[in-house]
Amino acid sequence: MPVNTSETEVELKPAGSGRLVLAIAGFAALAALAWWTMEPGKFRSLTWVLLGFFAFRVVLTHVRSR
Repeated sequence: MPVNTSETEVELKPAGSGRLVLAIAGFAALAALAWWTMEPGKFRSLTWVLLGFFAFRVVLTHVRSR
């Protein structure tokens, strides 16, 4: 007898959307940690710019691979 499951499979292939979601979630977590743990100033701003740059590269790579 088949069992109905409503689980969603996440694709973790190099061009899969699961990797994109995990990467963006990781960058968001790092950005939140930078916001809460670093003092306002140029180092926190630099951290945000670098995280934004890497997130942009991840999204751009994902779009170009499709």
